[in-house]
Amino acid sequence: MNDLKRPKSIATPAIDDRLRSLVAAYLDEGAKQFIIPRFRNLRSYEIDKKTGPNDLVTVADKETEAWLIPRLLELQPGHCIGEEAVALKPELMKNVADGYAWSIDPVDGTNNFVQGVTDFCTMVALMWNGIPLQCWVWLPVEKHLYYAAAGYGAHRYVNSEHSILHISQHPIDLLEVVGSGNVMGLDEPQKSKVLRRMREIKGRHYVGSAGVLATRIAEGKENFLMHGQSTPWDHAPVDLLCREAGGYAAMIADKTPFNAAYRGSIMATSSEAVWHFLHKNIWS
Repeated sequence: MNDLKRPKSIATPAIDDRLRSLVAAYLDEGAKQFIIPRFRNLRSYEIDKKTGPNDLVTVADKETEAWLIPRLLELQPGHCIGEEAVALKPELMKNVADGYAWSIDPVDGTNNFVQGVTDFCTMVALMWNGIPLQCWVWLPVEKHLYYAAAGYGAHRYVNSEHSILHISQHPIDLLEVVGSGNVMGLDEPQKSKVLRRMREIKGRHYVGSAGVLATRIAEGKENFLMHGQSTPWDHAPVDLLCREAGGYAAMIADKTPFNAAYRGSIMATSSEAVWHFLHKNIWS
């Protein structure tokens, strides 16, 4: 999996519930300052390319992450593994499984954001030795917050309304499951084989944001997310939110639980049965 070296296991710390509302407030404020004012109002000079024409970054991504990093570290000291910071300094990844670490995706779904599509979010997770303890997915246009804590379930907050998310089980059939998948990071011939099989899923469609898709899985609206390569900023929140809502997530190669030190393929689904069904029919 090209995994990073992981530290010796140390007892997992208790969940700090005070962080739930404090981080949520920061995500709201960051979006108000840096994201929403530029939604459908971006100038060409505020958009850049990273690894290619479809890998975009905007001034909103950069400013939001830079604003969040010191505030999150004040709440819980440790490391910060921000998507944009790692793009500039890949060596930051060596800290991803070293005690406490925050993962940050300031605008997950940047291409949607650039195109004026509302399917984007800000995602944050607090990890311990690479394992997500708490996560936040903030949809700033809708003002919906999705939050999960290890062992404490998945929750949705809309204004003053609070809902506990629990996925209902769905039928297992390639003609009925709905979700999104990509083969980025895979090598040939596996890449072509998996893509060909993915195309057999009638309900496979483009969402463009792992975080948005994770909220739909947690709500029971969709069934799967399959990605050829995992990243801390995308998949620490996805993993925890889906599992705490009653779904299932694991690394595809050996079915091990997610750890941010892993770089391999990952799949999150609405149930363990759906996960194994898709693993057998798409990846095996």
